[in-house]
Amino acid sequence: MVSQGVAVGLTIGILPVFLEPLEAAFDAPRTATSMGQILIMFALAASSLVTGPALDKGYARGVMLVGIGLLVTAMLIASLSSNLFLLAVAALFAGAAVPPCGPITAASLVTRNFDAERGRALGLASMGPPLGSGLFAGLAGWLLGRFVWNEVFVIFAVVAAVVLVPLVWSIVPARYATESDGAGGNANMAEVVRSPAFLWAGGLFAIAAGIATGWTVHTAAFVAGTGFSETGASWVLAVQFWMGVPGALVFGMLADRVSLTGLFIAMLGSTAAVLAIFATGPGTWAVAALCTVMGFASAGMIPLYMVLLGQRLGPDAIGRAVGLSNLLMLPVMATSVLFAASVFESTESYAGALVVFAVGILGSIGCLFGSNREASRRATVAAKAVKA
Repeated sequence: MVSQGVAVGLTIGILPVFLEPLEAAFDAPRTATSMGQILIMFALAASSLVTGPALDKGYARGVMLVGIGLLVTAMLIASLSSNLFLLAVAALFAGAAVPPCGPITAASLVTRNFDAERGRALGLASMGPPLGSGLFAGLAGWLLGRFVWNEVFVIFAVVAAVVLVPLVWSIVPARYATESDGAGGNANMAEVVRSPAFLWAGGLFAIAAGIATGWTVHTAAFVAGTGFSETGASWVLAVQFWMGVPGALVFGMLADRVSLTGLFIAMLGSTAAVLAIFATGPGTWAVAALCTVMGFASAGMIPLYMVLLGQRLGPDAIGRAVGLSNLLMLPVMATSVLFAASVFESTESYAGALVVFAVGILGSIGCLFGSNREASRRATVAAKAVKA
């Protein structure tokens, strides 16, 4: 929970708060500064493809320590940036740091250590990203009012090192045993990619998480456009992230007791509804209230998806599956970021983009039904094999 909070909070969480300060510092258009999120997610997807197999082979502590090193390096490069190119390099390091310290590693650790009450454990662990994102978004807004933006990155580098290194070294095992020891599990990367069970589930994640993550880049600017100050908008964003803490816990606990299909529909439907209402131009405080709903609902994605992957693929393939899921999400997220920026620059409003996003979120439910059909088919085949 803590490692996810720091890794996600210091990358995806703080980026919306830095969006406008970086525009001013480098006299850059919003499309250019929004590219930071795309670079982060590109590096995140690439890093996932390496992190996943290493986790499936059981190398937990080493993976996490490498991630911490990448995160600290990213903060320091950002602090020294004198142009957008160096900021882009920092974004790449930051993105590469997320899988070794973030949700993919948490999913592997929890799946290996919990069988019963796995949903609750994933829910607790998944409180990290919204908790850290809210904390660091609010802290970034406060620090930017007192320090130069690059000094804030130095502060965050120190925080990452001081918090994470002792924690990981003292608690995380150096290595876990695997079912196929030395080979990293029963499925290689190609087998996971070819699995219809993964493709349907990955499609769901790519569309829903890609749109939600892409929109988050613009959330602070959108909120500021309704009448909040820059600091006020950062705190609204922080509250949205923080609402993911109870959201992740509630959805995770319910995943052990309630149909995953029903939970996914509730989560995705609520998220789509909020985006659609945003498009109608609600008032300042209505937007703030809707942001809290968005934070609670969207936080269900990670624990529910991890439970779904655990059921479909098992613990020794989950690292690869999550890594590939991030790769599938990348083009959706990148398109969402640039599409929203383009719509805003041409119309001075996010309304058109928000309508498209709401429809896309609802469309991802179709992938959920496809995943269910594939699971039923596999169960039927397995039953017939047992009878034979």
